Amino acid sequence: MSAFVHVFVSEDTLLRFVPKNPLLSLLPALGVGMLMPVCECGNVAVARRFLAKGVPVSTCITFLLASPILNPVALFATAIAFRYQPEVVWLRGGIAFVVAASVGLLIGHLGRGEQLLAPALAANRAEKGRAREHRHAHGHDHEHDHGSSFPEKLNNVAGQAGTEFLSMMQVLLLGAAVASATQVLVPRTSITSMGSGIVFAILAMMSLAFVLSICSTVDAFFALSYSSIFPTPALVAFLVFGPMLGMKTTGLMLTAFRPRVVLAIGAITLELVFLSALLLNLRGAFL
Repeated sequence: MSAFVHVFVSEDTLLRFVPKNPLLSLLPALGVGMLMPVCECGNVAVARRFLAKGVPVSTCITFLLASPILNPVALFATAIAFRYQPEVVWLRGGIAFVVAASVGLLIGHLGRGEQLLAPALAANRAEKGRAREHRHAHGHDHEHDHGSSFPEKLNNVAGQAGTEFLSMMQVLLLGAAVASATQVLVPRTSITSMGSGIVFAILAMMSLAFVLSICSTVDAFFALSYSSIFPTPALVAFLVFGPMLGMKTTGLMLTAFRPRVVLAIGAITLELVFLSALLLNLRGAFL
C-alpha cells in the first residue's frame, strides 16, 4: 500500500484532499483507515509515506492509531468474537475514533512538520516541500511523470515495496523478538493477577495488550478468552490500546517520529484509553 501511494499518488493530489482546518483534516485520516484493511504492522509504512508527501502530522498520527481498529477486517472479527456482546464493537470503534483524533490534534500542536519526525524522514519531507514550492512558483499545479507506462509504474511499486520491506522488517523482527521473549519470561498470571479491582483490571489488560502485541484482526478472540475473568471495560481497553501501542508498533513508530514524540504519543494514548475505560465502567455502574 505504501509503495502504491508513492508511485501512483502525487503529493499535490494527496494534499488536495486534506482540508486546511485541523479538525476537518482528521476526517480523511479516519476515512482512509476504515477503507484500508492494514493492521498495525503495516500502517506505519503507509503513514511514513503520507508524512513524506507533506500530509499534516496530526492527520498521519490519527490514521496511524485508528486504522488498525477501524478497518473493516478488525471490526468484523470483533463482531464475530463478541457476537453475544455487540456493544463491544461500537465501544471499540467509538473509543478508538475519539482517542486517535485527540492524540493527533494534541501531538500536532507540539511542533510543526519536520520538528516531530525522524531525521531521515524529516529531510525527505523538506526536500519534497521545496520541490512543490518550486513547481507552484513556476506555474505547475501538479507533478509530472514523463514517459512512465503502467508496467513501468508497477515495476516501481515492486522496487519501492522491497525497499520498504527491508527497512521496516528489521525493526519489526526486533520488536517481535522482544515481545516473544517477554511472553516467555513474564508469566501472564503475573499480569492478570493484578486485576482485583476495576483500576487494576484495566491496567492489567492494557499491560497485556502492550506485551503480547497481537494483530488487531485476531486480538478480539484472545480478549474473549478473558471475558470470564475481567469486566467489559477492561476488555475494551485491551482491544483499543493494543493495536495503537504494542511493543512492535512502538519500535516501528521510531522509524517515523523522534523518540520524544513517540513517548508523547504513548503517554497520551495510555491516559485517554485508561480514562475512557474507567468512564465506561462508571457509566455501567449508574445504569
